[in-house]
Amino acid sequence: MDFFSLNGSFGQSNRGVNMETRFDGLCEFVSRRGRMRILTRLLEELKTPTEIAKRLNITRNAVYGWLNEKKRHPSNEHVCELLKILNNENEERFREILVEELQIFQKLIFEF
Repeated sequence: MDFFSLNGSFGQSNRGVNMETRFDGLCEFVSRRGRMRILTRLLEELKTPTEIAKRLNITRNAVYGWLNEKKRHPSNEHVCELLKILNNENEERFREILVEELQIFQKLIFEF
């Protein structure tokens, strides 16, 4: 099973109305901060925004937008691909970032 994305939708009935929603798997649980940490780490591994853009099949301007504009960050689809690339380039760092994300969420849940 590909744990990066489950490629499914989950529905529930709410008073006779079917409410289907798409579920993008692991990438849905990565915060904006985590997304930017993944991107920053990939910059260290791949050296240029242009190389990241090539791997994602997007423009380098999109990558520069993520890096330079606080309100922009990678979508779930791009996070999934970034995670796959980081896992291939540096599995240890990949796991470290995801564990830190999990710890943040866990702390927030217990403090809620």
